Amino acid sequence: MNMEEKVFSYIEKYNMIETGSQVIVGISGGADSVCLLFLLKKYQKRREFSLCALHVNHGIRGGEALRDQNFSEKICEELQVPFRVYAADVPRMAAEKKLSLEEAGREARRTAFEKLAGEYGKPQGGSGGKKVQIALAHHENDNAETVLHNLIRGTGAAGLGGIRPVWDTDTEQGSLWYIRPLLEVSRNEIEEFLRAQQITWMTDSTNLETEYTRNKLRHQVIPVLESMNPAAVQHIGHTAGTMLQIEEYLQSQAHILYKAHVEPEKNGYGIRKELFGEKELMQSYVVREVLSRAAGGRKNLTSTHIQEVLDLAKGRTGTSLSLPGGLLARQVYGDVHIIYGNEREKTLCEMEFQILPWEKGQIEEKTYTKWFDYDRIRSSLEIRHRKTGDFLTVNAQGGRKKLKDYFIDCKIPREKREELTLLADGSHILWIVGYRISEYYKVTSQTKQVLKVQVKGVNEDE
Repeated sequence: MNMEEKVFSYIEKYNMIETGSQVIVGISGGADSVCLLFLLKKYQKRREFSLCALHVNHGIRGGEALRDQNFSEKICEELQVPFRVYAADVPRMAAEKKLSLEEAGREARRTAFEKLAGEYGKPQGGSGGKKVQIALAHHENDNAETVLHNLIRGTGAAGLGGIRPVWDTDTEQGSLWYIRPLLEVSRNEIEEFLRAQQITWMTDSTNLETEYTRNKLRHQVIPVLESMNPAAVQHIGHTAGTMLQIEEYLQSQAHILYKAHVEPEKNGYGIRKELFGEKELMQSYVVREVLSRAAGGRKNLTSTHIQEVLDLAKGRTGTSLSLPGGLLARQVYGDVHIIYGNEREKTLCEMEFQILPWEKGQIEEKTYTKWFDYDRIRSSLEIRHRKTGDFLTVNAQGGRKKLKDYFIDCKIPREKREELTLLADGSHILWIVGYRISEYYKVTSQTKQVLKVQVKGVNEDE
């Protein structure tokens, strides 16, 4: 079976693309994404669907990044595929949100895809518009790297399952589907296909560096495995597929136990003591699901926290423990209650204020100390939690964004949004503590007086 038929069969095996849908393909200019773009263009001859391409410029590699953007645009123009660019300042995102460059890059790409999906039609699960799929160019080698990466960090069946062929995520509009048509072809197969078709591609110089864990796996570990067995990458992929089937089965059994033993409560979730008579593996699956729902996601949730809840269930009634996301677990006569909302204390940061003449100096970038143009403040400042109608200015041109929309863009869980401390000038938010300030109040060359605001109890250098 040639490369083209192999990919088309894989698309149809998982029903990745429906007739009449909108497919957004991510294109970086590299071999993988260029190959995917050409194959999807050919697949339009078999199935009627709309195709467009999205390139994300991460603001990292300067001239090389612009080269890749221009190359991607030229290919799309030749194929008559609509082309869009999303520019993101990933280093700034990483600094503001305390993320690695890799994590910030993934968030920037996800935001770009979701925004474009919203323009083309409601994501699948929403009402009206086209069904939208996001096509990503992950391949067999990427899958092997993911499995190995998860293995050395510590993982369960889900992590050993690697990258899913089809994966859906919830957005404000509904479920958005990510598809990976190249997951059963190798990097070598992709490059051989492109050479045979006389198609060129760009090489990202950062992919050749070995500072990142994934690049070490790609350039140092996997070649050793392939020297032991040339089919090592393929075998890892097959094992990952088996682990995904195991994980799906365990999830289905956990869902049955969840329905039988978990009850939503006014201030959280109640887990009946009967669950803790089941196999411990299944207990952990159910507890993980409860904590994930209560915290609005699995970020910062580890196997240690799951085990702590299981141990709590065996302890004395009335004992409790704190969990990520501001959650509290409490054991009551064998039942475990996961508590949030009204039971969770919402505290405001204390702040110190100074009004100073502006001497046209350099503004230092600090997380918990900020400087504002004092003359732009119109009302008495408030330190408070969010209210309906809150907004902030997000660019120098005065563009406004509702605070709710900013929280959604930053993927801040609903529960955490209620806890954040805000410095407000009426409904105009000067500062979301721990995140960003409004562009409107930034110090400029015209500033005469500055307001220095520092969070109490925090080192001044932070």
